[in-house]
Amino acid sequence: MSVYIEGSLTLVENMFGLSLESFIVYNLAVKCDVDVNLCVVDNEGELKMILDLDKFVVINKNDIPRIGSYCKWPIVITNNKVVAGLCAVCRQIIKLSNNSNLKNLLGFKESCLMACSETSTWTKFCEVDIIKTTKDLLVDLNKFIENDCFKAPICFGKFEHHLNQPVRMHNIYKVARRVHNDKDLKSSLPIEGLNLNHLYAEGLYMTLADCIIYFCYKLIFTQIIFDGDSKNDLNLTSSWMKRMDLSELNINIDKKPDIVSIKKVILPKIKHTSLYSSEQNKYKQEISVTSEIIDDLNRSLHNLKISNNLIPFGDDLNFDWGLIPFNANPGAALPKNRSKRKCEQLENLAKSVLKIIQTKTSQKSIKIVDFCSGGGHLGILLSTLLPNSTIILVENKERSLEMALNRIKSLKLTNIQIVQSNLDYFIGKFNIGISLHACGVATDLVIQKSIDNKADFVCCPCCYGAIKNCHQISYPRSGYFKNMLSYDEYLRATRGADQTHDEENPKTKNGFRCMDIIDWDRKLYAEQFGYEVRLGKLKPSNCTVKNNLLVGILG
Repeated sequence: MSVYIEGSLTLVENMFGLSLESFIVYNLAVKCDVDVNLCVVDNEGELKMILDLDKFVVINKNDIPRIGSYCKWPIVITNNKVVAGLCAVCRQIIKLSNNSNLKNLLGFKESCLMACSETSTWTKFCEVDIIKTTKDLLVDLNKFIENDCFKAPICFGKFEHHLNQPVRMHNIYKVARRVHNDKDLKSSLPIEGLNLNHLYAEGLYMTLADCIIYFCYKLIFTQIIFDGDSKNDLNLTSSWMKRMDLSELNINIDKKPDIVSIKKVILPKIKHTSLYSSEQNKYKQEISVTSEIIDDLNRSLHNLKISNNLIPFGDDLNFDWGLIPFNANPGAALPKNRSKRKCEQLENLAKSVLKIIQTKTSQKSIKIVDFCSGGGHLGILLSTLLPNSTIILVENKERSLEMALNRIKSLKLTNIQIVQSNLDYFIGKFNIGISLHACGVATDLVIQKSIDNKADFVCCPCCYGAIKNCHQISYPRSGYFKNMLSYDEYLRATRGADQTHDEENPKTKNGFRCMDIIDWDRKLYAEQFGYEVRLGKLKPSNCTVKNNLLVGILG
């Protein structure tokens, strides 16, 4: 297993220009006594640091396995698998460590920062928000200084507020009984009454989250001198920093000559919400989408003709599961009652991909990316059907990819590669992007990745109710829908689209109508970029209640 970071050469001996992410990964790897490969690149990065040459090997771009070019760096490569994304890479480094104390940074069941930033507020804070804020401060700290006052960024305010919230952790009552030496403490007591204060970011014990936030804060706090009581406005953060400075993760950073003196810290006004979970969404609870609401949506859309032709693209092709190797059939990995429906789902998408390839006879070598691949059922099937093509599985769940890897080995497939990362870290080139039941925003990320690559796409969406604006995607998608529907009206349709039950349920018809509304918006959006988009349904339609199929072919 190899860790790769990027760095640029400087005129000072042993000094390299690093990105903030590479700086964090390098320091964690040093603490974990894990070797690092540093690839020399042209971009300077946000930081210039003198590095210990005994802790890494300088390599050339030509020495990197091809799979290393699929993702934003830093990355970890092992065999035919690449891991990307700050949190995922840090998790891999900790797992490699022989230091049991540092292995505990992964927390309960090694789940710290396992969730992706699109769904976890906490991961987004550590992987996106605090990173962007730190980069902004490193680029121009003076932009946050006015009359000797430090106008703290929103992230600083959120973290200070977070440290003041009641601790939430697994087995919290058991922990409270041990901390307070009170065996009679009742589980009915509200957590606010447990008198457990944050010693670290996630409660009483240090985790990977502390590591990432600490390395960021250390860079900024070494550039600032807090005069008098100015640090009191960041009292909890300051106490946390002192604890981190005394921990195994302590790092020393040389102070800059142009250090700034601060007399007062001005914290931003923030919503009083916890970083433990997503902010309450007024549409989070199920909304009963009635026919009247559907009529209102139609009127807002000026009675736009939205039609689903019900026939999936590629339906005319023959498909024989008898010709598929046993281990490439989901029946080899799934319970019998799920196997039939899964086969039907996979067959629909596989036929769509084969049909696209038939229409693009000029393409000799096809690269297909199975986004949100899970255990790799679809990608592995296509790998056996298209032995001359390259299939890439992209999935952020390590355990799912372990199951996929076992099946790939048993089938002795050589044309399939694995990427463990969130969608936004994948930057590889490809010809067809596919996804089966990518949840909520993920489907739109797949379509956007395909558009950016001028690639065709085959998507069967899922979890419409999880759709919401995020740091990468905003809704509605198409220009037409943006002009006709407000964000709130759009969310009403997304929540209604999750009300697809059995055929006898009166909500089902409205649910399918809402699915078509959302997918028609996706269709119109892709057509703005020159795509011909087919909207159909999987056959048989009861193989899944989320049965819409979007196929986009670039003209």
